[in-house]
Amino acid sequence: MTRIPVLALAPLALLAGCGSADPEAVLETVRATEEAQFQAIAAKDLRGAVRNYADGAVFFVPDSPAATGGEAIAARYDALLTDPAFKLDLTPGTGWAAASDDLAVTTATGTFTHTAATGEAASVPVTSKTVWQRSSGEPWRIVSEYHVPAQ
Repeated sequence: MTRIPVLALAPLALLAGCGSADPEAVLETVRATEEAQFQAIAAKDLRGAVRNYADGAVFFVPDSPAATGGEAIAARYDALLTDPAFKLDLTPGTGWAAASDDLAVTTATGTFTHTAATGEAASVPVTSKTVWQRSSGEPWRIVSEYHVPAQ
């Protein structure tokens, strides 16, 4: 009879404990989190607009440099939410989620409206991509969000 050392079986036990999530259910959860953020933005609720960003996240909107990190993203949203012309109308697009339940990407298209340097309201058609991550048992966090002018 051949004996297999117990330590040799340890990796198999670890792999057996790694479940896989239903990517559609994961994406549905992420979309619900995203929708709550969209509602906060529409209500000009700064706390609700920024609460989903991870430390070190990157946020980009047209006509501004990228904001990196919580303080910079909060400052950017503060400026946007106090802009009387600001409006972000987005229609969710495609998305995907990893079966590992730790990574998801959502897309959207829409219009970004803000006060331009001329002092007039400017509307820019945008394409948006948001990358979400989470650690086991933690809430979903945005690690990068880009709203770029649509071509």
